[in-house]
Amino acid sequence: MAAAQRPVVLVPLEPPPAAQRRGREARLPLEGEKPNRYHLPRGLESDSPVGYRVRPALTAEEAAEAAALFDLAPPVAFVAGAPPPTEGELFDECALGVLSSRQSTNFRGFRQTTLGPGQSTAAAALLRRLAGRESPVCDGATHTHLVLGRRYTTPFTMLLTFVGHKPVQSLLSVPQRIWAKRTQGATDIPTIGYLPHLHTGILAENIERAAIVASAGARAASVLMAPFAGPAVRATNAELIRALEDMAGLTAQDRRAGWGLQLVAQVGALPTPVPLRPATARKLGAALLSLRSERIQPGVNMEERAPATYQTRQDMVVPEALVTNAGRAGFNAMARWLGLPRDQAKALLLTERVDVLTEGGKGRLRQIRGELGDITDRVVADLPLWADLPTGRALSRNAARGRKAFALAGQRIYIGGLDADAVERAGIDRLAAVRAAGAAAARSALVCELSGLIGIPEGCDMLAGCCLMAGPVNQNDIGKQYYGMPDLLAGAHPGRQPISLLVWTLKAKTVADPIGNEEQLLSARRKGALVDLRAGPAEVVTVVGSDGRHRPLRAGQTVPERAFSELDNFARTTDGQDIPGNVGRPGADRDTALW
Repeated sequence: MAAAQRPVVLVPLEPPPAAQRRGREARLPLEGEKPNRYHLPRGLESDSPVGYRVRPALTAEEAAEAAALFDLAPPVAFVAGAPPPTEGELFDECALGVLSSRQSTNFRGFRQTTLGPGQSTAAAALLRRLAGRESPVCDGATHTHLVLGRRYTTPFTMLLTFVGHKPVQSLLSVPQRIWAKRTQGATDIPTIGYLPHLHTGILAENIERAAIVASAGARAASVLMAPFAGPAVRATNAELIRALEDMAGLTAQDRRAGWGLQLVAQVGALPTPVPLRPATARKLGAALLSLRSERIQPGVNMEERAPATYQTRQDMVVPEALVTNAGRAGFNAMARWLGLPRDQAKALLLTERVDVLTEGGKGRLRQIRGELGDITDRVVADLPLWADLPTGRALSRNAARGRKAFALAGQRIYIGGLDADAVERAGIDRLAAVRAAGAAAARSALVCELSGLIGIPEGCDMLAGCCLMAGPVNQNDIGKQYYGMPDLLAGAHPGRQPISLLVWTLKAKTVADPIGNEEQLLSARRKGALVDLRAGPAEVVTVVGSDGRHRPLRAGQTVPERAFSELDNFARTTDGQDIPGNVGRPGADRDTALW
């Protein structure tokens, strides 16, 4: 496997003065004390391989090894007859892929069926006939992941059903929209239709990287997602997609519920392994599971009730060199997933930098916040009273509460999207381009996050983090759809037809967000209204054995395993107490052959 794009380096950050260095206050609630999001939870009951983690520090040498993961080309050949992964190796790979892939709300919209060597050969014959492939189809795959996805449906999309109606006409237009959503898969605003495709691009990135990290460079994945993107290419490939979905065990009931094949990843042994030491690979695996979307910038957008560690600004900056390399990684991803020359792929991706440290940055940020706030006010004012009053104003309260979803704070903020005209002129399927943009966002964010692990000082959690946000774009899309407002990127790109998709907020800081943010994804008792809990392997991963039977991965497991647990990067109190149930126990069948 040879690098095909511009090389990326991870850039260390300068820590703040010693007096400003701080970490998350890690303690359990005292007896009789009411728990809040700033406490460690009293326990964890979850089959997720993630658990509550802290970021491990990387050395400069380890960071240099990790940087090689940002400019890889897809494999063109696998070693024939290589042994397939053991049960434990597959678990580690899935832990870094479908079981932890960052999604904007962690909406549980994916399932995965994994085929062994024999069925992988049959799948390869079908894959070769697909139109629109962006990756090679290789012989000799040790296993193949068939990933199924579905439409994005959450309480937020339910709320959108009531947005944008005329006062009297809403009695008819709301039921009409509900019917269109249920029978035709209609979306209230375009970006909600794009979200599953952004998620697919993020997952494709993670699966490609997971195969390398989980095998310490011995295996790699050739991932195909473009043939399953837009309606036209899906229609061309309909017969082949149906055959692959049958191999995945998709039922008629699944199809009626909107499930369908979204991507396929062939995984196999490389003739020339990626140069990644096993110890570095294991640390990277643990690090990847520790990363979270960082929303809080200390001293800027913290809550009044937040502990003192969040109340004071820190003298830190995101270096220009880091931003340059994050952008380079994103452009590499666009080229890789669209199968285009780098300059052509780069031209499709539009960005705007909103930097509070540069001239005009604060004003632009205030403008964006004001526009998004105005949209929220109009949404709340226009909600049909006949729906809002019977719920005790729950609809309008939830709409107003959504302001948190687009609170922009960070040293560097970027809005990203596509040039719709350029995508069309290039003959690129728009949804394939959206998927590539999701992959680009994930790859660029990861450069910032891993850079923030280099040389973390004692007593600190991190040096940089990133929050990928769809909330501001969704809110702007409501303004575009119903109130005649321009796209977020329109001012920065006059004469173009921009489609805003995501916002990155890059934060240099030493204290991680409160663990309550992670708890929403792991604990049913603290589950947020708009998120689905992180899945365990048996819930979303099915393995097809040599006998053709479909079996959930690790079904019946009594004590969950947290992946890469030997790195021991688990959240603990400052005096070393474990969160009960957090550490888990390695699976007894890790060395078992699956095929």
